[in-house]
Amino acid sequence: MIELNKTYIHYKNKKPYIPLDFCKIQENEIWVKAVIYKPEENKELFVRTYEEFEKKFIKQQN
Repeated sequence: MIELNKTYIHYKNKKPYIPLDFCKIQENEIWVKAVIYKPEENKELFVRTYEEFEKKFIKQQN
């Protein structure tokens, strides 16, 4: 389960990102759960499907 406001590391670029909220987006004309997230260093927003986020991000261990 993805936790909001926790730091996750991208599997490829190793940079930290923070999930801010959940939403729905259309994928192949079907509404799916998605994650709104931002890089730790700025306020630019991104969206990915929940499933894709789970596959490509790893929760940072404290």
